[in-house]
Amino acid sequence: MTENELQNYLKTNYPRENEKCEWKEFKSLKSAVSGRAGDDVNLTNNEELKAEYLANRSFDDSHFKDMIVGYLKKFGKSKRQSIDNLIIPKLSAALTEEKRKKKVTNFLSALGKEGKIKCTPGYYWELI
Repeated sequence: MTENELQNYLKTNYPRENEKCEWKEFKSLKSAVSGRAGDDVNLTNNEELKAEYLANRSFDDSHFKDMIVGYLKKFGKSKRQSIDNLIIPKLSAALTEEKRKKKVTNFLSALGKEGKIKCTPGYYWELI
């Protein structure tokens, strides 16, 4: 199975993915497959590879920003640690802890620039 065939398979069977999705999972999936060079691989019947793909994929950024806004609507202001605890476990397993924290920082920054949230004294995040 070529990279393009794999991408098409994943897009067909996992439509929540979008064009911004990085296909780093291909290398991970490809290295998990054993067999002779030139042989076709049938991923549709390999439950282990499906589970690995699901663990490594992530939702799109707007999903996480909506989660943050929803959390702040429900609970009011919040410390960064609480937001980290909400978002980080749901990010792709393929990311390092440092990259996960950076993504949360980017989500908060983007929401601030969109005029939806702000950081107040005491380093609390709240809705505007």
